[in-house]
Amino acid sequence: MVLWFLTTRKSIMKLSIKTLIVLAFLVILLPALALLSYADYSKASKGLKDNFDFMIAQTAENISGAYDLVEVGYQILSLSLENKMELAFEPFKEAYFEAEGKVENIDLSKLKNELGAEFDLYIINEQGVIIHTTFEKDLNLDFAKIAPAFNEKLQKIRLESRYQGDRIASETVTGNVRKYAYWGTPDKKYILEIGIKSTDFELPLKNLDLLQISNGFENFNPSLQTVLIFNGNGTISNRPDYVIDEVQVERVKRVYETGVTEQFEDIPENTRTIYAKVDVEDALGTASQGDKVIELVFDTSEITAQLSSLANNQLMITSIFALIGGLLSYLLAGTITRPILQLDDAVQKISSGDLHSAVPAGASSTEVSTLQSGVQSMQKSIQNRIDEIQTLNQSYERFVPKEFLTLLQKQQITDVALGDSASLRMSVLFSDMRDFTSISESMSPEQNFAFLNSYLSQVTPSINANGGFIDKYIGDAVMALFPAAPSEAVNSAAEMISSLKSWSQNSHYGEHYSLNMGIGIHVGELLLGTIGEADRMETTVISDTVNVSARLESLCKTYGVNIIVSGAVFHELSDEQKRHARLIDRTIVKGKTLPIDVYEVFSSGTEDEVAMKSRIAPQFEKLVNLYYDNKVAAAKECCKEILDAAPSDTVIKQWSTRFS
Repeated sequence: MVLWFLTTRKSIMKLSIKTLIVLAFLVILLPALALLSYADYSKASKGLKDNFDFMIAQTAENISGAYDLVEVGYQILSLSLENKMELAFEPFKEAYFEAEGKVENIDLSKLKNELGAEFDLYIINEQGVIIHTTFEKDLNLDFAKIAPAFNEKLQKIRLESRYQGDRIASETVTGNVRKYAYWGTPDKKYILEIGIKSTDFELPLKNLDLLQISNGFENFNPSLQTVLIFNGNGTISNRPDYVIDEVQVERVKRVYETGVTEQFEDIPENTRTIYAKVDVEDALGTASQGDKVIELVFDTSEITAQLSSLANNQLMITSIFALIGGLLSYLLAGTITRPILQLDDAVQKISSGDLHSAVPAGASSTEVSTLQSGVQSMQKSIQNRIDEIQTLNQSYERFVPKEFLTLLQKQQITDVALGDSASLRMSVLFSDMRDFTSISESMSPEQNFAFLNSYLSQVTPSINANGGFIDKYIGDAVMALFPAAPSEAVNSAAEMISSLKSWSQNSHYGEHYSLNMGIGIHVGELLLGTIGEADRMETTVISDTVNVSARLESLCKTYGVNIIVSGAVFHELSDEQKRHARLIDRTIVKGKTLPIDVYEVFSSGTEDEVAMKSRIAPQFEKLVNLYYDNKVAAAKECCKEILDAAPSDTVIKQWSTRFS
């Protein structure tokens, strides 16, 4: 907490007086405005939400009430037919007694003619199967299979040998009323059923249609998108063509069982869905429609838009007042701080490098005059220090490349701290002089350093000339980095070989020693940074790319070539560079499991060497692919053909040893 306070205090003290005055005013004004706006918004938004919630609750209550009225209408119609049903059972029971319980001897057609065409008669056995009926389509209908719960009620009526009037139902299309009643025979063997169809109530029942009622509510309330009425098993009552999803079925069944109303908000779709149970079932289960679950889907986009508009208005009002307050405080601060700001402007120019900028004079106060004198002294002192730093930086660049500082996003060497790092994709060039150990053994220490410096001054300038920079010298070896395309590293390598050949021919070292070098290049992700400890650190590169480059350089000696690059480098070369490169092998770098392609770049060779290697390059690629596809016999034959065509090629000579 103390550290935070000190840090914050230091940050505030860096601000201008003008800024501090404005900030102080805004710190007081903005919270007050925000609090007032929030209070107004909360009150208004609560009113909008409460009104919307009341509308939803009222709509659900109205629809439930409408459904209750539908059920009352059906019950009234059911009672009007109940007496007719009971009278119709008298001749039916009489026929059963006359047949002495042998239902096959009962003439149901005759009974139907006596009762009227609107009646249908059924006889159901103790298994729940209709075994005798005047409605042929229902003959052999098995309630135990198609409606087990209903069959249990039927069998209870049979076992109790009693009469039971059933609920009334209407056909959606015709409006015809159908009512059923049941009587359990005294011998408990059968259930006698009578169904009556009536068109007397067609018009009233159509007015009680659930679809028309739900459509009426949807048309009346613009926020109500849909009204769906479900049975307890999840099937829909008012819209038979509606496709129900599994989520709806699950919610309907849950609400039907628990009787608890549930709400679901879909913010992306701007909807709120209500599920509520309408409980009209009586103890005997004779309600015409039965208990239902209603689904109400409300459109919340309007209330959302109103809340958004309210928030925007509050934000706009707050912003206007904050802007006015900020402007007034700015004008006041400007009057107070103008002399100081003029001096500050001069200091800014000096700090940006304009050391010849004039420091304003004629201050209106002793304090500002003292500051002016101090700034003038500081101006002269800074100029002297800059001259010293420039000289020092030029010396530092000899040890730490300025490109390294650029990649670490540092302006100067003093900005570098222990642990600074940057992850980049770069090409790594690794070069090494051949037989340097034997050469150095014949020289004194002074001669060794003179030889090395002469050698490096010849081969390394092409690195900078092609956009690279030297990361480090490792004795006679050089490790260089190329932030741009790998093609620049390849160009640099070719120029290094050419420079070495020229130096060897024109210097006295070439008269006494066979001078040669190998270069390996790979491209990939690497980590540049600083390592060490507080009193001693250095820049370094951490990456498998360095290991691969060093491995490729070591293969130059194996194959007797000057430049080897990886497949990753080869695929990023220009077409011209690719014409002077060839696949010569595959290798697995230590610590890796997958092999990498090895390409020789031979553009620095003689015209005859370039022509010969270009000619046999396709055969070499064939040789490598055959060998690593385990087609050893074919690879051996291909090797022989290449050896016959180019007996002086050092790479094919190395390959021939694999088959000997």
